[in-house]
Amino acid sequence: LTSALPYTCRDLSKTRRSSPCPHLRSYLRSLKMPYDVAKSSGKWKHGDCSDNYQEIMEKLGYPAEKFKKLQTMEFPIEASLEGNVWKYTVNFDGNITEHCHTLGVEEEETDPAGKKRKVIYTMEGDCMVATYPDHDGKGVKVQTRRHFVDDNTIQTDVKVGDMEGWTRSKRC
Repeated sequence: LTSALPYTCRDLSKTRRSSPCPHLRSYLRSLKMPYDVAKSSGKWKHGDCSDNYQEIMEKLGYPAEKFKKLQTMEFPIEASLEGNVWKYTVNFDGNITEHCHTLGVEEEETDPAGKKRKVIYTMEGDCMVATYPDHDGKGVKVQTRRHFVDDNTIQTDVKVGDMEGWTRSKRC
């Protein structure tokens, strides 16, 4: 691998780092593929999450009982990307929602509870990013970043105001 690197890392054996040299880390980050939208199609179930994820969901308006139900549900997703138009359909607890968004353009989205809000979807490296500039109508910015951990696991990093957490969904 090192012979294929466009960088040279001299004296690696003399360093006391437990992690790879910064040149190798930079090169490996550059190899990340864009978010594979088609791979996100399928049936998913929530898995692990950060210790504060329930608190984050409550801040987003999901009561504790809905959070617990969410943790045990399976939800089918169909997704596609044609040019810069991202389409996806989610069946969430019997409510089917269809979305169609142009990447990089602020548009309106309706959540499974029927609430409408502005969102901008973008692809940043290997992440599908959703930014809600005013999620609650009171100025709270929310951002989600989805990326594949492996072929059967999607991690969603969530930032609500100054709170940060994550959840992982597993393919069923």
